[in-house]
Parts: sequence; C-alpha cells; structure tokens
Amino acid sequence: MPYKYLKTEQFIPNKGMSFTMYEIEGENTITRMLTWIPDVDQISIYPKPPVKQLFAPERCEGVLENEFMGLWAEGENRKK
Repeated sequence: MPYKYLKTEQFIPNKGMSFTMYEIEGENTITRMLTWIPDVDQISIYPKPPVKQLFAPERCEGVLENEFMGLWAEGENRKK
C-alpha cells in the first residue's frame, strides 16, 4: 500500500512557522514524522514517532513525497 504525506503548521514564537510532516500508511497510521522550522534552519526527524495515529487528518494539507523525503534525508545527514 502506498504512503501518503500530510503536513500541519503552527507559529512558534521567536522561531517562525513550524511545519510537521507525516508519512501515513493505511487509514491514519503514522510511520515517520518530521518537524521543520525553516526560519531557524531546524529539522527534527522521528523514525519512531511518539504519536502513532494521526488525529483530524482533515485539518492537514497534502505534501509531495519528494518534499518529505528531501527534508528527511537532510535531517538524517545533520544527525551524523
């Protein structure tokens, strides 16, 4: 079954806009997630996300797989 990719956003004081992106399998199962704050050049990746089910997916926007994968790869490279 193919994955789908969704994102939410919220403003973080003193940091700017924060985007949380989810890789979803099946109905609403989160397999991986990341948080990206472009204004402070921060990426946090979660290969084993603390949240397993996406709440209110209708509030999320779609995101392209290559955008998620690109940020994921960048986050992995920064951990090295």
